Amino acid sequence: MPVAKLARHELFELLTPKEMERVSNASGMVRLEAGQRVCLEGAPATHLFILLKGRVELRKPTEVGLSLLIDDLIGGDIIGISSITGTGRYVLDAECVEESEVLRVEAATLRAILEENPVVGCAIQQRISEIFFRRYIETMERLQRVVQAMPLGKT
Repeated sequence: MPVAKLARHELFELLTPKEMERVSNASGMVRLEAGQRVCLEGAPATHLFILLKGRVELRKPTEVGLSLLIDDLIGGDIIGISSITGTGRYVLDAECVEESEVLRVEAATLRAILEENPVVGCAIQQRISEIFFRRYIETMERLQRVVQAMPLGKT
């Protein structure tokens, strides 16, 4: 099925042909309209998604009904990485801003491959850590700009 699309993605480039076939067999294409969600915060993290076309926003919902923009994703970006980190639940909402196409990968299959092939598993986990860290830094920088823009005065 989507072997060619998987093979071109940096997250999967180290997989053997047999591993690539296993991941491909556990994958499928999904088309989503603007406003549809790829995943919801708190839902069971069963799939990893690769955004092939379109735009998706990652948002952290708040208790007051608002949400904090964490990242604005475009083609090639990864969604739902908590599905392979062992957290068990998605930690952010992922909503399509425009019509989008995602490759949906069954996380259990991918986790099994990472456990069976520790070299590849380590390399993929390192890439995932880089993604998390980049998103964290960018979010902290956005928060810093918000706080710095607040009018502060002596009381």
